[in-house]
Amino acid sequence: MIKSFGKAPEKEVINRSDQYQKGRFQNPISTTAASLKDMPQVMGRYMRRKTEKAPSSAYKFQEANRDIINVLDKTGVYLNWLGHAAVLIHAGGKYFLLDPMLGERASPFQWMGPKRYAPSPIDPKKLPAIEAVVLSHDHYDHLDYPTILALKNKVKKFIVPVGVSSHLGHWGVPKENIIEKDWWESYEGDGYTFTAAPARHFSGRLFTRDNTLWCSWVLKFGESNIYFAGDSGYFDGYAEIGQKYGPFDMSLMPIGAYDTAWHDIHLNPEEAIEAFLQLQGGQFYPTHWGTFDLALHSWYEPIKWLNELADTHKIKTVTPAPGEWVHLFDNPTDKNWWRKYSSELSLK
Repeated sequence: MIKSFGKAPEKEVINRSDQYQKGRFQNPISTTAASLKDMPQVMGRYMRRKTEKAPSSAYKFQEANRDIINVLDKTGVYLNWLGHAAVLIHAGGKYFLLDPMLGERASPFQWMGPKRYAPSPIDPKKLPAIEAVVLSHDHYDHLDYPTILALKNKVKKFIVPVGVSSHLGHWGVPKENIIEKDWWESYEGDGYTFTAAPARHFSGRLFTRDNTLWCSWVLKFGESNIYFAGDSGYFDGYAEIGQKYGPFDMSLMPIGAYDTAWHDIHLNPEEAIEAFLQLQGGQFYPTHWGTFDLALHSWYEPIKWLNELADTHKIKTVTPAPGEWVHLFDNPTDKNWWRKYSSELSLK
């Protein structure tokens, strides 16, 4: 079996979760995900699409390297978007990494599948020691085998949803370095507390489906409170998360890869705004866009739509370019940095 496929979890592990019912993990509400029977229609639409599939040129950004990291104020909380849902956080003198997909392709193979629009702003081998890696689920665009291989010896803890430890163990991560959590369960580390919360999505790595859990995360660093949505469709659980753990200082919300064929499992910008408001989200930090071609909309549509909605709703957005550090509270960013990479928009 190809190593990047991962490994199915032990039944005794997943059977302990209340979310595991009828032989698979379940969503909080009835959910329809795209299936193989939908693929011919989707592929037909894909072939006929006229939207701009990728930036006109690769992003130009400053590498988020060790020298940059070391000049940060050790008492502050900083975030660095590494593309898609991958975010590097610096808090309390430690480094944390969310959904570290830093590889070239969101695929089990490095010769086919969705390819990054531009290289990762940092080589995972250049990252410093990581206090914790946090995973939302096991899809290839969030859990990347080559990235885990490059990181596993410099990560103190991998904090993951139920069942995901099976992949990590299969790839050589020591069992004692992995913490699994179910929805509403917390892990308390040195200066931080991370709590798994519900999400509306699914899981699987090619030949498996829904045999590991998916989740969002509440990330507490002292008095700082951040929400990481991971990957999710809209559901009323955002209000409950906001009531239990909000208000948040910042919310990392997915805004791309949406489509009518899989509406239930991916937020579009309008739904992301609604979820953000229910969360009492603080500042809106968009993720899950501008990195891979995973849907039929143009590569820039999510951020353009979000900016328009944020202006209407008077929501503060934090929209860094890949590799750009921003402070949790003092974070001016150019919300239109991406426009120059669109051949359709750059002259408007």
